[in-house]
Amino acid sequence: MSIEIIETTETEPTLTPTDAPPDFGRCPVCGKKLFPHDEATGRFQAPPADAGFASRVKCTGCGTILYYLGDKRWRVLTPEELAEGDKFNALINQIGR
Repeated sequence: MSIEIIETTETEPTLTPTDAPPDFGRCPVCGKKLFPHDEATGRFQAPPADAGFASRVKCTGCGTILYYLGDKRWRVLTPEELAEGDKFNALINQIGR
């Protein structure tokens, strides 16, 4: 029995800008890139700008609830803007579960 060596010239695939999700900006708290998506389709999509509850997302890096202002700009929701459920989740994130 002989061992056959097969040489290949395959390389790792190179990602192009069209392969990566669009740039939606970064979390103003932790700096993580944000990748919001449409809950119905799962496609990467920014929320509508300055449209109340529909403009909110949660950063998967630090758990901060953010509000989309448009043009890759985000701001942290103030405690007055958070609903009771949001305040509870923010407290849980702060104490580290």
